[in-house]
Amino acid sequence: MAELARPYEIYEWKDGETREFTVERWELGDLEIHPRDGRPPKMIEVLRIHVPVEEKPEFPHYWDLTSSRLVAQLSSILEARRGRGQRVKVTAIGTAPRTHYSVTWLPASLR
Repeated sequence: MAELARPYEIYEWKDGETREFTVERWELGDLEIHPRDGRPPKMIEVLRIHVPVEEKPEFPHYWDLTSSRLVAQLSSILEARRGRGQRVKVTAIGTAPRTHYSVTWLPASLR
């Protein structure tokens, strides 16, 4: 997988946080991270979701999601609904590095 272009915009979740995203487009890529706890750098798979300017007015207009659990859940939902307007709701359960996620696709009536 190719390394994602800079700049990186890593979304950091808080326990219990719920966020809705309108995903205009998305891409999977790799990113080298440097853990804060002193472990050596490593490559991870990242899901970059591009969102409307109204949802994230600051540049860049995307978020890089780095949790392997979240990437697996969300990428399968996005792939299944490719080509359709996509809005998802994500809730973080727990704290990193053991965060789990509730991911829900929101039908058109809830947009």
